[in-house]
Amino acid sequence: MHTSRWWMVERESRLLVMRATGECLPYAFPGALVLLILQWGHAPTTGLLCWGLLIYPLLALEYLIILLARRCDDDGRINVLYRAFVVSLLATGMAWGSSAWLMMRDEDPTYALVLMLWMLAVSSVQGALLIGRRSLFYLFEGLQWLLLLSRLFASNDSLLHWVGGSTLLFLGVLTQYTGKLHRFLAESIRQRVDNQLLSRRLGEESAKLDDWNAQLETQNAELDATLLRIRELAVRDPLTGVFNMRALMSELEGLRQRAEEQGATFSLSIIDLDYFKRINDQCGHPTGDEVLQQLCRIVDATLRPGEVFGRYGGEEFLLVASDCSGREHFQRMNTLRASIAGFDWSPVTGSLPVTISCGVASWRPGTDLKLILQRADQALYLAKAQGRNRVCPETEAA
Repeated sequence: MHTSRWWMVERESRLLVMRATGECLPYAFPGALVLLILQWGHAPTTGLLCWGLLIYPLLALEYLIILLARRCDDDGRINVLYRAFVVSLLATGMAWGSSAWLMMRDEDPTYALVLMLWMLAVSSVQGALLIGRRSLFYLFEGLQWLLLLSRLFASNDSLLHWVGGSTLLFLGVLTQYTGKLHRFLAESIRQRVDNQLLSRRLGEESAKLDDWNAQLETQNAELDATLLRIRELAVRDPLTGVFNMRALMSELEGLRQRAEEQGATFSLSIIDLDYFKRINDQCGHPTGDEVLQQLCRIVDATLRPGEVFGRYGGEEFLLVASDCSGREHFQRMNTLRASIAGFDWSPVTGSLPVTISCGVASWRPGTDLKLILQRADQALYLAKAQGRNRVCPETEAA
């Protein structure tokens, strides 16, 4: 983490210096031309030409490197380009400094002062551009003014010596002033990098939190599905998928309480498969199971609102209808009996028919569930005694 932060600060300061230099560098081309024009006729022609041929290629190379760095996002390439920028910048600084040796004449101090003022301007601008990289500032200024000051103090003109001394004073002020700017800029870059790192860390933590939330939602959904499945298993018959005896009794108790409190009636019927043992014996128990399952599918497809159907035990089933009189329920069960008898069972049982017998009973005030079921069971017994494949109401069984 510390290494990453150091590199981000370093990268930011390098790019800042190259961007700032790139914005001002185009002005150096006409600036150098103006200096050549001002010195023309007052400086050695050979020196002017040599300096022009030296400064322009270096400025062009430096600008090209900066343009390449602007289009680069790879840290490795940025590092290489920055090193190339440093070399070209220092070479340009030496080229600016060499102007004093190539263009200055002792016998013409006026134009020597013009040249020094020009170099002071270059030094000030470049010094401001390099405040983000203090070491690079010292190297550029040192190489440029090493050449310039050595030429000034090598002159026989005392005025140029004074100019050299004044320049040293100016360099001290420039160094102190830019030092404050450098510290301010360095702190600004560090804060910017810290903000970037904090934003990145928050983004990563937010992504982790989103992942955890997604995982938690998935686990909750799986848990809900599992709980629903457990509840279903608790109230469903595993073979047929219809309600089991436990669920049926709970439903009946609810209907009984509602009937006692509100006077609403309900009816029920016990359904028994006729000759089911013969089906098991002749066709096998798997076929018997398939008959039970198909029977439940037929009944489920015909269930009406307010009806509950479930397995009462073995081959017996219970169908409960709320807000339904005994007569209505009797007609309903007769229709269901006919549907089952008319169903094509030959793919399942071959030539063996599949029919049901039903005993119907309805709630009466003051009657408990046990008594209602007993009446329905008696009606079922009567239906079987009368030849099966029929529905018998409790009135006939009474």
